[in-house]
Amino acid sequence: MLNASSVPSPMADVRITMEVDEIVMNLTETELVMESIGNFLNFYYTPLLVVFGSIGNILSVLAFFNTKLKKLSSSYYLAALGISDTCYLVGLFVTWLSFFQVHIYTREPYCQLFTYTSGVSSFLSVWYVVAFTFERFIVVRYPLKRQSWCTVRRAKTIIACLTMVGSVHSVPYIFYAGTQYSERNNGTICDMRTEYKSQMEIFNYIDTVIVFVVPFTIIVVLNSITSFTVWRFAGLRRNMTLPKRKPSNVEIRRQLSFQYFSTHPNGRNGILRRASMRENRMLHSQMKVTKMLLIVSSVFVCLNLPSYVMRVRAFVETGHSYLTILVQYYCYLFFITNFGINFILYCISGQNFRKAVIEMFRRRRRSRVNQEPNSGCGTQSELMRAYGNLALRRPSTPMLSTTTTTTTNRTAETMLWKDYVDPPVMNLP
Repeated sequence: MLNASSVPSPMADVRITMEVDEIVMNLTETELVMESIGNFLNFYYTPLLVVFGSIGNILSVLAFFNTKLKKLSSSYYLAALGISDTCYLVGLFVTWLSFFQVHIYTREPYCQLFTYTSGVSSFLSVWYVVAFTFERFIVVRYPLKRQSWCTVRRAKTIIACLTMVGSVHSVPYIFYAGTQYSERNNGTICDMRTEYKSQMEIFNYIDTVIVFVVPFTIIVVLNSITSFTVWRFAGLRRNMTLPKRKPSNVEIRRQLSFQYFSTHPNGRNGILRRASMRENRMLHSQMKVTKMLLIVSSVFVCLNLPSYVMRVRAFVETGHSYLTILVQYYCYLFFITNFGINFILYCISGQNFRKAVIEMFRRRRRSRVNQEPNSGCGTQSELMRAYGNLALRRPSTPMLSTTTTTTTNRTAETMLWKDYVDPPVMNLP
């Protein structure tokens, strides 16, 4: 039977998790149906999300670190996001193993460990999104400051600082979480200790502000400004590609507004200039990345918002029905989906990311093909393809001397075809 405390999420409100065992189980037909669907999703959806989400996150990290995308500072934020999401999915999988009587999560000290890592991962996921959202805001609104502000070194520093802050912020979970017996589940569960209920409620208020109110406000505001700027830039590009005609006053003002200010050599600002062709191409490339990150951050807000709304609702309500707990669990399913969906979002919305992933696989395939002939494991057809150009160039080589006998020519011809059947290891031009 579903229980809000059976999931390793520090996001579940303590008031709900503490009162679950006190609810009289007089379920209605609707609640029974919702509970059955929830159990089904928990059993089948969770492992699929963990497996495919982890594979997608690992591929994303490899693509951001081993391709040309590593030159972008935003790639380091996304790679760090993939690592933290994978850590959360690992803890989720450990909890799911309870279906098969593998009770790792309900043992000491794994209960505290996975609760702590879930808290750290949740904190980092939110603030990594805030970090690259703020970076995109700088790139779009202040393009002249991009090269000095949005650097790889600065991105690494911010990631390290956020990781340390998140690790310290989630330390209370180690003390508040613990194993205890649940009469309703007739077994041991990992939940918040009853003796720390008052302290946990205070920490819940603080955590809600730090992990929900502040970052979500920043994301929504910056995304709104960035989206408007991208929309205006797209409209300007459409006007530039249309047949030439007399521009209207509105279009003239829009074009003038997209001419940004540069710094005068003497230090004064405010000298208006037009962007060069190179800068326009660079800005267009940055807009592609910006659109992808806008989609990622917007989906992040949509998937996380229901869970946090239920959490805030728990603060203002004194009693909680079993229907509320079921709704909270469905919101939790949206919440965990965010940790395994980013690779799909990158592939759908990021043209540069798709090209980088394809190139990564092609490069690996070429390296394997190049290693096979050297190891002597290549087939005859592969060797013929590899040395086909050499065969076509053989007739153009200098002819043998006319004084060479016919027997010598036949021997040379026989050796030539042996070369094609079993070519030596050589570096072709």
